[in-house]
Amino acid sequence: MIFKWIFLIVFILLVFWLLKRLKPKQKLSYDMPAEIVEDMVRCAYCGVHHPQSESISENGQNFCCTRHQQLHLQH
Repeated sequence: MIFKWIFLIVFILLVFWLLKRLKPKQKLSYDMPAEIVEDMVRCAYCGVHHPQSESISENGQNFCCTRHQQLHLQH
């Protein structure tokens, strides 16, 4: 009687193990979607890098804020 239970438990564990091995593995993707990735630019005044969409551009130079743009133009 006890051997039947041991056999049943081993059989169930074997079935679960086989099903787990046959199941296709999911790949974890850490890549960001293309629409979220954005170029970073450097502020010509302070050197801080920030997203291009947040930069203020003038004469081919990028600035992180209008204050740094004004200070750069004064020098």
